[in-house]
Amino acid sequence: MNPSSFFNQLRAYNTYVLSAGLALLFGGLLAVAVLNTTNWWNLALVGLGLLTLAFFLTANLAEVKAVGKKRATVVRANLTFVSLAMLGIVIGLNYIVSSHPVRFDMTSNKIYTLSDQTLDALKKLTQDVDVTLFTSSRRSSAEIQKAQQLLEEYAKHSNKFHFKVVDGDKNPSEARRLNITEVNTVVFQSGDNRKDVLQRDYVTYALQGRQPMPKFQGEAAFTQALMTMTDTTHLAIYFTEGHGEKDLNNPQPDGYNGLKGLLEKQNYDVKTVNLLTSGKIPDDAAVLAVLGPERPFDTAEEKLISDYLQKGGKLVLFVDPTVKCGLDDLLKDYGVKLGNDIVVDPTSFAYPDIRALVPQYSYHAIVEKLSDGHMASIMPFMRSVQKTDPGIKGATQTVFLQTTDKGWGITNLKEKKPVYHPGVDTKGPVPLAIACEVASPGDPSKMARLVVYGGSTFLDNQAVEQYANPDLGVNTFSWAAQQENKISIHPREDETRILNLTNVSASLMFWVCIVIIPFGTLLAGGVLWWRRRSL
Repeated sequence: MNPSSFFNQLRAYNTYVLSAGLALLFGGLLAVAVLNTTNWWNLALVGLGLLTLAFFLTANLAEVKAVGKKRATVVRANLTFVSLAMLGIVIGLNYIVSSHPVRFDMTSNKIYTLSDQTLDALKKLTQDVDVTLFTSSRRSSAEIQKAQQLLEEYAKHSNKFHFKVVDGDKNPSEARRLNITEVNTVVFQSGDNRKDVLQRDYVTYALQGRQPMPKFQGEAAFTQALMTMTDTTHLAIYFTEGHGEKDLNNPQPDGYNGLKGLLEKQNYDVKTVNLLTSGKIPDDAAVLAVLGPERPFDTAEEKLISDYLQKGGKLVLFVDPTVKCGLDDLLKDYGVKLGNDIVVDPTSFAYPDIRALVPQYSYHAIVEKLSDGHMASIMPFMRSVQKTDPGIKGATQTVFLQTTDKGWGITNLKEKKPVYHPGVDTKGPVPLAIACEVASPGDPSKMARLVVYGGSTFLDNQAVEQYANPDLGVNTFSWAAQQENKISIHPREDETRILNLTNVSASLMFWVCIVIIPFGTLLAGGVLWWRRRSL
């Protein structure tokens, strides 16, 4: 058959040929998009569609040329080209963004940004860690999805962190193999080490009015489990007792069980010791801590602590204002003196109490990352901690927390209104904490370390989770224990925030967002169209 006569006959079926070509082409492309794979049959559909459309164009070539010469056609073609170009740009940008995603965490406490501690733990992985989240499609929630997204973020930062999700309903054999008894359990495995993080470990509940609201604490729980995979050391921190020290098991706002929990999350064993009855400091004590005593240590106890430091021991001391701790001679040896005052700073405090200080950081490992991250601490009810000439040769002291130069230490504690008295009060900037270090006389390779704070209330349950206070507390013990690798900014907790609207506020929001803005936009578009039409 003559080709020209074939195409002449084909023109009689233009509608069917065009419809068939478009149907085949879009059917093949849709199959590729939905199935997310290319098979011979969907490629064949695309090829047949293109071939059918090619026959259609060839059969109607003269008509296409005639239409193409019209001015209206040229305008429409240009508009079509611009539209296709814009579509191509949008598709290209979406492809680039999906391949190289960039995210900005705009939350106030950076809940979607991995903390420095987590990044450090991932960076220091020396062996593979396999993490499995056992879920159930019947018992999923927003918090479980958060856990999955968070663990996927972990995997992006280390090629030794391997994460997968297993549906226990569809794969019960895997759950039985790992002896999983609770749904939404996260299992960390590395070599012979294993740590199970249950849902109640990373999702807690807090009452908001009468309604319990979930609180996601995944990063803290997961990072702690990750650290147990590589950190097998469990150094002991001993807190003294017998002098009215703060209670580490008290869950009340003025208790300190929150501090104990923070230290245990860093793999520290928290214990207590009564020096008066034991007559010695335990041999496994990595750090000895004195937390807010109310009565002084006696001479024999001071001698025990002094001998412990002489052998390269580590001491962390928190002494509240007006308290006589009985360790003045020991502190004098290391060039530290506790001031008999209460510190205020009218230019850097947490409103409304000028005794709730927001201290300035000086250079030291304990506060270096807090300073770099511009993270504030709140320290209520503090006394000054002053540097003096040390009695021990070679002892160095570093003030790492202090007030601004506008702060001062009130020595007349009976004054109702704080007023600075030159020559009487402690002049600012007032030191609030000092870190000391000196080589042991018996073994120069061992370093004695001493940290002294002029107060302890910044670590009670009411304050220990505020701002940078938890980091400051944990980093202090990590530095004292010579575990500088644990000094970091720790994971932030998720916060449940509820916006309570009055009837007037809710009504105003409805009219502005639902009525005025949408209909105003439509009205402006209609006016613009009418004016362009009348030109």
